[in-house]
Amino acid sequence: MKNVLISGASGHSKMIIDAIHKNNSYNIIGFIDSYKEDGETIYGYEIIGSIADLKQIKEQHNIYGIIIGVGDNFTRNELKDKINDLSLGLEFPSVVHPSAIIAKDVIIPEGTVVMPNAVINANAKIGRFCILNTATSLGHDCVMADFSSLASGATIGGNVTIGFASAICLKASIIQNVSIGDHTVIGAASLVLKSIGDLKQAYGVPIHSIKDREPNSKYLG
Repeated sequence: MKNVLISGASGHSKMIIDAIHKNNSYNIIGFIDSYKEDGETIYGYEIIGSIADLKQIKEQHNIYGIIIGVGDNFTRNELKDKINDLSLGLEFPSVVHPSAIIAKDVIIPEGTVVMPNAVINANAKIGRFCILNTATSLGHDCVMADFSSLASGATIGGNVTIGFASAICLKASIIQNVSIGDHTVIGAASLVLKSIGDLKQAYGVPIHSIKDREPNSKYLG
């Protein structure tokens, strides 16, 4: 079984660990985290270093790849770039919970995580390093760009496009044939009835407030 690390000791990482355990897919060596103390234990695994220690950790433990356990889309992208800049040849495995329902023509690419009871319908296109969280539903012919995410309970109609690093928050709904721009956040429980552009923060039932945001603006509590 191949050895992996999880980058980011977070609540999201705990769910990733649970999915890996259920699939018996990888041997988790531990966490790397630049903001927490080495030796701290999270969900049964220790933090064994930071990105600065990655070359040594890879050699010591014969690491195959890293799973980025960070929910924030912008930060997940930053972490991927920092790891790639080290040129260590590490893979970024995808993780799919066994309870997820995925159409047979759907491909789950590197770095993407699909959580319990998520549904991905026919001809949907999923980007790299995406998150489809618990009980999300992605309609037929949808496109999720790299680093985009669906929070738990989000429901997406058919033929929807979700842009780069955009986030659809808890229990938000998007009707069919709508486009969401890049780096845009749709607020929790919102209803999207029309397309929304890049770099927006939008919420309401239906959407009635749209504000500008920066790519690195925080949206997770």
